[in-house]
Amino acid sequence: MNILLEIAQLVLPGLLVLIAVYLMQKHFLKLQSNHSDRVSAMQARKISLPVRLQAYERLALLMERIAPAALVLRVTRPGIGLFQLQQEMIQSVHEEFEHNLSQQIYVSADCWSLVKSAIEQTIQQVNVTVAGLNSDADAGTFAAHFLQNVLEQTSNPAEQALQMIRSEAIRLF
Repeated sequence: MNILLEIAQLVLPGLLVLIAVYLMQKHFLKLQSNHSDRVSAMQARKISLPVRLQAYERLALLMERIAPAALVLRVTRPGIGLFQLQQEMIQSVHEEFEHNLSQQIYVSADCWSLVKSAIEQTIQQVNVTVAGLNSDADAGTFAAHFLQNVLEQTSNPAEQALQMIRSEAIRLF
């Protein structure tokens, strides 16, 4: 029994030291891991921030380019027929949208939904305006009716999307 007591007196302090060293080492490694995770996250943010800002800039430009007044000014030209104008306006909106499809991975789902909705509603506004005119109407008549229809709306989808784009871009800082 005396031998067991002596062995316990020799082994027990060693075990306690071993357990203390293990716990301290575990805590230190956890702190190191957290620190390296934070450093990695900061590096990733430093790299992704310019790309995300560029995405917001491109989507803001998209909304400006499909805004009714800008669209009419960019696509309308003298001597163009009503249906050709309709086709070119819709094609212009589609091309702008397709050019910016990849930006959806950098913005929130809500923001992207508003962008898509603005695209769809702009195309719908073009089609509704054309449907309300005689087939022999010219580009000037279309432009006047198109802009009037837009002004009569209570909300501008492109402007709503642009506001959300700005809001999200500001939150990056």
